[in-house]
Amino acid sequence: MINKKLRSGTVLALLLLSAAMLHVPRAYADVQAKVVKIERLTHDVKRIRFRAANDDFKFTAGQFILLKLPESYLKEFNKEHGTNHENVSRPYSFASAPSEAPYFDVIIKHYPAPRDKDVPPGLASSFVHEKLHAGDAVTFSDPMGSLYMPNDSTDPIILVAGGVGASPFIGLLKHWFDEKLNEKRKIYLFFGANSRRDLFLLDDLNDWSRSKANFEYVPALSRPDPADEWKGETGYINVVLGKHFEGPLAADVYLAGAPIMVSETIKILHAKGVPDSRIHHDPIKVE
Repeated sequence: MINKKLRSGTVLALLLLSAAMLHVPRAYADVQAKVVKIERLTHDVKRIRFRAANDDFKFTAGQFILLKLPESYLKEFNKEHGTNHENVSRPYSFASAPSEAPYFDVIIKHYPAPRDKDVPPGLASSFVHEKLHAGDAVTFSDPMGSLYMPNDSTDPIILVAGGVGASPFIGLLKHWFDEKLNEKRKIYLFFGANSRRDLFLLDDLNDWSRSKANFEYVPALSRPDPADEWKGETGYINVVLGKHFEGPLAADVYLAGAPIMVSETIKILHAKGVPDSRIHHDPIKVE
């Protein structure tokens, strides 16, 4: 039975995850991993590097993994917030390249309790941001799913991310650079955020834009603060994308972010003649 205090976004995520798992191999084995490093990327986003206990641990570009929350934490959370969570796992995309295994990264945003609603904070994100430390051991599922659909096209690849939705694209980009895919295809990353403080890995992305052939990074802020002194693109990322490409567009497009961002971007892509068969997105949203 689903606790009534669960956020609607979390319930949706669980339903979508169940649907997604119908199309991927079921995971039966647990993956034990240890926290190697935790980095604060923004005011509410952290990158966590893990090392799998098994040296043979592998994953493929575009996959995700289920973080299994400890029973001790669930009991503590239930007691504090009046919930009744049991056997909880949450999906997170790999934000590192397969070549880095048995090390791997995930990027996780913290979802505190909303001030205007009687609901608890994000269950998994609170565990990661408030309880997890370097050296801690955690349990994951086997890697599963795949956001990346490789093909032999030489058309551009366009990545469109809203906020922390950029996390799976960091791993994809690292993999594509390892494979030198950018020498065969133009790759774009459109990264939308509210303000400058919500953009992460700016140095890495700017360095890649300068040093990697055929890679273009386009950040945009929808509500820049005057203190940002922002001179880049402004507006919603779907609108920025639409202005960037005039006329019909032939490309493979990957989307990750809030559902409204994904749906509005799909409208722009359809208007430019991009068929659904070339638009890829992971429906999972985690709080």
